[in-house]
Amino acid sequence: MKQVVMKNNFSAGELAPTLYTRTDIQQYANGAKTLTNVIPLVEGGVRKRPGTLFLNSASTAIRLIPFVVNSDKSYLLIFKPLSIDIYNPRSQEIVATVATPYTAEQVPDVQFVQYRYEIFLAHSDVAIQRFRSSTDFTNWDLGEFVFTNAPTDDDDARSPFRKAKPSGKDVGASVSIQLDVISEWVAGTAYLTGDVVRYSNNIVYQATADNTGQQPDTSLSYWAVVTATSGGFLSTDVGNYVQINGGVIKVTQYVSAALINGTVLVELESDVKAIERAWTILSPAFNSTDGYPRCCTYFKQRLVLANTKKSPNKIWFSAVGGNANFLETTEDSDAFSVVSASGLANSILFLEAQRGVVCLTSGGEYMVDSDGALTPTTVNINEHTAYGAYPVTRPCRVGNELLFIQRGGERLRALSYRYEVDGLVSPEISALSSHIGELHNGISEISYQQEPESIVWCVLGDGMVASITFNRDQEVIAWAQHDFGGKVISMCSIPTALGSDLCFMLINRNGTTCFEQVTFDAYVDSERTLVVEGGQVLKPNLLEDVVAYHQGDDFIYQANFEEDGDNLVFDDELNGESIKVGQPIHCTVELFPPELNQAPLSSMLHKAKVDRTAFFFNNTIAPELNGEMIEIFTYDDNPLAPRKPHTGYHLEEGGSWEDLHRIPLVITHSKPLPFHLQAITMQLSINEK
Repeated sequence: MKQVVMKNNFSAGELAPTLYTRTDIQQYANGAKTLTNVIPLVEGGVRKRPGTLFLNSASTAIRLIPFVVNSDKSYLLIFKPLSIDIYNPRSQEIVATVATPYTAEQVPDVQFVQYRYEIFLAHSDVAIQRFRSSTDFTNWDLGEFVFTNAPTDDDDARSPFRKAKPSGKDVGASVSIQLDVISEWVAGTAYLTGDVVRYSNNIVYQATADNTGQQPDTSLSYWAVVTATSGGFLSTDVGNYVQINGGVIKVTQYVSAALINGTVLVELESDVKAIERAWTILSPAFNSTDGYPRCCTYFKQRLVLANTKKSPNKIWFSAVGGNANFLETTEDSDAFSVVSASGLANSILFLEAQRGVVCLTSGGEYMVDSDGALTPTTVNINEHTAYGAYPVTRPCRVGNELLFIQRGGERLRALSYRYEVDGLVSPEISALSSHIGELHNGISEISYQQEPESIVWCVLGDGMVASITFNRDQEVIAWAQHDFGGKVISMCSIPTALGSDLCFMLINRNGTTCFEQVTFDAYVDSERTLVVEGGQVLKPNLLEDVVAYHQGDDFIYQANFEEDGDNLVFDDELNGESIKVGQPIHCTVELFPPELNQAPLSSMLHKAKVDRTAFFFNNTIAPELNGEMIEIFTYDDNPLAPRKPHTGYHLEEGGSWEDLHRIPLVITHSKPLPFHLQAITMQLSINEK
């Protein structure tokens, strides 16, 4: 019996080994056993993955992040220990270097959000930093972000047992707050820890524990003798906030333990004397002891910060249009804070803006939103899913979806809003290719390159790379694995005004960190363009294996050479010509054996022979089938002239009898030349006995 099988679709990508027998699912027909160094295409078929252009060595570079004001004004920030290099992709040069407080250990954990010409940088051990450029991109600076009104810490609030009287109440007024003398101890009054009283010859006592009716001079386990200045203002209160009589005063000067000066930020209802514990002193929430925000984002003109060491589940929203103003009131446009509260709530790991502010924690996925405008009185926070996020890998926005790594570090989920459930859902998109994260120590970084092929790049834990051809409209989520000939450290893509996004990587090649551009224009890795002089060029260092090719307007071919010490010696005909030299890319496409029956029947037990194999190639030279070169010359080609890439059908004859499930179906390509397989069709003879 003869059967003809055609494969022109790789939309399921490389499937996990546990799916090799799932011939009953559509992904078996649309997937492959191995896809290495090739990109599955939305249109069908696969093509050679992009090579890389060597730009320069980048000693100590650790991470790449984008700085994009608009498509034609985009830059790349190269993070190094204690500095950032600003790279202009249009001129291909470092235009500035600025100092930072981030050490090599801290750089991978820095989170960021861009707002116009500035980026806010957050790390739990470093105060919020602001990186800025001038509008003409000629001046760059980075420094600590200064709050006009810093977020405050309610947990450390002090409510002194003293009467206090402000001298004024109007907004903007410079006022003082005067404390009354310390009150006498009263037997029936309930005292709290920290309260101060006078008793017996004006001796001042401070409560060491909550108590009622415990006489200070005889109840030494409840009271301790202190100085007359205790229980009042402190010199460290400068910069703190006093909530009194319904208003807020920022302390600007410490005069004494009984007197401070300040500025009214929120109008007081009156300037009458406030009784004991009816007024409060609030200190800033961010400091070296309690920690600084780990997370940041920007939502509806509000800067959003979250997760300090002391308050890992708290989120602070700035005032509308006031990134530095975190003074909390009940006014709609003013700042506010909210705390996630759930049995599964853990530390907030990442913040991302979607329909609301998405909070990814190690225990679940929350969203901060409201039914109308987001205000201090309408804010809601609700848990939507409970998978948990991996704390190492920053999520990546792709269209309307947020890709994040599930707790454990090996599986990828896509969080998005779904109308039918009126909430967020997080389906897994690595379920069919779960082996990739498992085999390579998880996923450490995600970057999205929208053009030309809509690829999500995943830097794996061991320095290898995975790609996902991602197109929801065409139902394509196709994984593939890639080896760039070194240990990849970081990847980042930035848009351009016209054409493909620019993608860059940091990669360790033989102990040296290289800064390279990922592009389909390169057919090798770490490509250099060299001019042949005297029949030779200097061999590039850092590369384990070297190949070369010569390319013109209508031809491309591999340039052969011999190694002579540190030189590559070419034929004389290449003298004065520019050649491309780099490390070869080894492409592998291994297909599943075809299933010719429908479940519950199977053809896997039959003997089979591939009689003929027809390929459709697009601009391809030198492909191989099962290790044998496919000669795609036509009668019209001149065998003495440089080869031109072949587009069209090609037929291969022959084969041998094998068990169907053992038939070798491996297409490879290892030359520094183009490769694009659109479809493969096989005619098989089946022996059903």
